[in-house]
Amino acid sequence: MKGRDAANLPGEPDFVEELLALCRAEGIDLSADQARLCHRHIELMLVWNRRSNLTRITQPEAILTKHLLDSLLPARWLPRQGRAIDVGTGAGFPGVPLKILCPDLHMLLLESHGKKVSFLKVLLPELGLDHLEVLHNRWEEMLGATAPVAPGSLSLITVRALKLPGKRFAEFAAGTLEQGGILAYWGGPNDREDSSQLPAPALDLSALSDGKLEFGGCHEYRLPRNYGSRRLLLWQRRE
Repeated sequence: MKGRDAANLPGEPDFVEELLALCRAEGIDLSADQARLCHRHIELMLVWNRRSNLTRITQPEAILTKHLLDSLLPARWLPRQGRAIDVGTGAGFPGVPLKILCPDLHMLLLESHGKKVSFLKVLLPELGLDHLEVLHNRWEEMLGATAPVAPGSLSLITVRALKLPGKRFAEFAAGTLEQGGILAYWGGPNDREDSSQLPAPALDLSALSDGKLEFGGCHEYRLPRNYGSRRLLLWQRRE
């Protein structure tokens, strides 16, 4: 039950020790203070999950691995400063962990579901991080002169746990990324025997953006505890 999962979350000292050990093993430079912020994020999420469907992953070990580490491991390939937007952030993944790890990112959490936005608006004061904001909106409404994100202003766009949209999204990404900016797409579990073959979305976004988004590679990484491999797909904004 959800309440039981929340009660089973390790206390802050044990959680911090476990998360730091996992991060060290994966080469992630996370401090104890940052790990405590991650604990607060998960703790509050599980409390809210008793009455709101924020996540289907509720076992503490799975949350730590499939939410937190899956958000943090790809940071090695991403910008660590500048303006960023996490599209369809849900309960804050990967946007919140990336912001915790990379304080110089100005992170905007974009979410269209009201209950999830309500959770995020409660979470942010608890974390007390500068330049971390929530926007209750859809990415489709971010196009145009009156959009809250200025054209060419983003260093990073992240998309996780969503089906990669088509042409309009390619136009949105190409329009809002600065030159050299990165679009990062969490491709999910990689069950492909031949990971050298490019996934179909890699070909689509380059073509759908008239070449403005240049495919930058498909990076494979493994989650600990036998949770399998994942893929991160990157595109870079070109003139």
